[in-house]
Amino acid sequence: MDDLFWEEAGRFVSHDNNGPVDARKRLVQEEFLAALRDGDSTIRARLLSQLHDVSRRIEHQKNEIHCLFIEGKARLGEEFDLAQKLGQPAPDILPHPDHVEIRGGEVHFNGPTDHRGREAWEMIKAAIRVAACLHDIARTEFRRTGCSLAKEELRLIEKHRRWLMRSVPRGWNWKEEIYCRDSLLAFAKETVTRLKEIGYVAPEAID
Repeated sequence: MDDLFWEEAGRFVSHDNNGPVDARKRLVQEEFLAALRDGDSTIRARLLSQLHDVSRRIEHQKNEIHCLFIEGKARLGEEFDLAQKLGQPAPDILPHPDHVEIRGGEVHFNGPTDHRGREAWEMIKAAIRVAACLHDIARTEFRRTGCSLAKEELRLIEKHRRWLMRSVPRGWNWKEEIYCRDSLLAFAKETVTRLKEIGYVAPEAID
């Protein structure tokens, strides 16, 4: 009976602007609407009391989570710093403490929170670094020669760079040098150094 009751409570019965609405949410909505529509003082008083209790529990939970992240950020930061000083692999823990930002009573993540996301983010950062170097080289070449070939190369690199930048989540910093296990920073730096030594990249190399 418990399973049946819970199944029925979770059944979708309508939709709103946010998508499907299950029976549990619909019951709460109907009760609030009834209190507002009928003006029943008993229902209003009970709902206001429930709102107060729920608000207090949510605030307590937020404070606990806030303290947990503050303590965790400090502890993990020390572990990452120690590993870097000893030349050891970074702890395989996510999110990275430098990606956890605590503003007021809220916790914000300015970086990946899982391994697949971390790998993708490191690849994006490396690609943007290389694209930025290619852009500088192409722009210098165009200013020096003014030829149509250099102009077209510059246009293609700028287009590619804009495409890469659109994949950067808002608030994330692609210029960061976060120390983590699968960082491609060293590869990107070596590539940039090599590109600068060459000094010029043909348009077909962009592909």
